[in-house]
Amino acid sequence: MPALNAVLADIDQQRVDAIYCLGDVVGYGPEPVEAMRKVLDVCDEGKVIAGNHDHAAIHEPIGFNAEARAAALWTNQKIRANVFSWFGKRKRYNWLRDLPTSFTEGNNLYVHASPRNPLEEYILEEHTLGRTFLGEDPKQLLDENFELVKHTCFIGHTHRPGVVTGNDMQWHSIKSLEYRWSVDPRKTIINVGSVGQPRDGDPRSCYVIYDGESVEWRRVTYDVEKTRKMILDVPQLGQHLGDRLLVGR
Repeated sequence: MPALNAVLADIDQQRVDAIYCLGDVVGYGPEPVEAMRKVLDVCDEGKVIAGNHDHAAIHEPIGFNAEARAAALWTNQKIRANVFSWFGKRKRYNWLRDLPTSFTEGNNLYVHASPRNPLEEYILEEHTLGRTFLGEDPKQLLDENFELVKHTCFIGHTHRPGVVTGNDMQWHSIKSLEYRWSVDPRKTIINVGSVGQPRDGDPRSCYVIYDGESVEWRRVTYDVEKTRKMILDVPQLGQHLGDRLLVGR
């Protein structure tokens, strides 16, 4: 919540018409119900999609490592706990359960992970370098995903902000882009980064502003130590989940 509130305060200073969320409202954070309530309040209807941790918190966290599984099960308990009114709790639970995994606006596709596997597949810089991640053919992975993109696709999931261009299958870091991408005729897959858990070596929150012609990544400082302490106070979340926030990994 400290990260989300800091980003929302920054958004308030921008000329933003609507707020979208590409998933993982819950998962590793110490205040899942509060995060659900806030995202439900501020995001436009139909502009929030499910991430793999949202799905795992409602259903069985199959395929998760021990740390992520424990966090998902604890999150499920928090969501179900009788700390709010029955109506409010049920509304938020049903909302998270029923989130779509993608939506399209014109030539823009919005997914959590990848076009061909919206919940779970990673699209990484390593794939553009010909390196595999889970044994998949990196070229085939990129080719098949770009076949499903009309022009622009926005993703999250890896927590690493940047752009993959479809004509040359190149990765562009936000530092090399100076935090701004101008839309051109090429197909692109754009990673928006992460508000609550960036993993590009920068502990500041990350989100984007998109105006149809350009994408701007914004980094926002928040009270990382406060969030870390809240995580450490929950045994089911584990120390690593708190410590990693300090270094953005």
